[in-house]
Amino acid sequence: MAELEHLTIVKVGSRVVEDKTALKRFITDFSTIKGLKMLVHGGALSTMIAGKMGISPKVVNGTEVVDSAMLDVLTMVNGGLVNRRFVSLLQWHKVNASGFTGADMNLVTCVRKDPKGKDLRATIKQVNVTQIARLLSDGITPVLASLAHDGRGNLLDVNTDDLACEIAKAMTLRYDVRLVFCFERKGVLMNERDPDSVIASLRRTQYKSLREMGIIGDGIVSKIENAFYATAHGVKEVIITDAAHVSNMQAGTHIRD
Repeated sequence: MAELEHLTIVKVGSRVVEDKTALKRFITDFSTIKGLKMLVHGGALSTMIAGKMGISPKVVNGTEVVDSAMLDVLTMVNGGLVNRRFVSLLQWHKVNASGFTGADMNLVTCVRKDPKGKDLRATIKQVNVTQIARLLSDGITPVLASLAHDGRGNLLDVNTDDLACEIAKAMTLRYDVRLVFCFERKGVLMNERDPDSVIASLRRTQYKSLREMGIIGDGIVSKIENAFYATAHGVKEVIITDAAHVSNMQAGTHIRD
C-alpha cells in the first residue's frame, strides 16, 4: 500500500488577529509548515465589532445563542475581514491561500442544533473530502472560516474546534493527518499558574487521572475531548499549543489515543 501524503490542519482563533505582531509571527510560522496544509479559524474579533455596532450577545434560558443579527456579524467578520487578512498575509509569504466558508464549493454542510428556536448554531453533517482534496492537489492552501451551510440557502455558525476536528477526521480517508490547535497557552499545563509547565504528551488514561485530581481545569476540556475524538477516528496526532509555536511540531502537548 502506498504511503499517504501528509496534511497538517491548523485551527486558530481570530484573537491572534487583534495583535499585529502575533499575527505576523503566526503567518510566518504557518507558512514554513512543510507539505500540504489547511487553516481553520474563528472567532473573537466578531464580538468586539458586534459591540461597536450595538449588537449584544443574546441569552436564552441562561445560554448564549447566535441570533440572526450576530450571525450577520460573524459572516461579515469571520467570513470576510478575518478570512481575507489571513489570505492576504499568506499570499505575501508566497503561500497560495484561498478563503472559504463551508458554503463555498459545498465544503461543509450542517444542521441546526435547535431547528425550532432562534439559535443559529449548528452541528457539522458532512465534509466534502473530494473538493478539499482537489484544492490541495491544485496547490491551494484553504483558509476556512467557521461557518457552514444547511443546503437550503442558510449560513450557520459552527464551533471552530469541532469544525477542525471533523475536517481532520474526514481527510484521513486520503491523507496522513496531523491536527494543531492554537490558543493562548503553550499547551495543556500541569500548573495553570506556571505558563511553562506544559504536559508534553497526554494519553487518555493520564488525562482522566489528571481531571480527577483537578489538575486539568474545565477551560481546556473541550479541546482535549475533541483531540481524543480526532485520534480515535484516524488522525495521527493532535498538538495543543500557542500560535507562536505553530511550526514547531515538537512544542506543545501531543495527544495520541
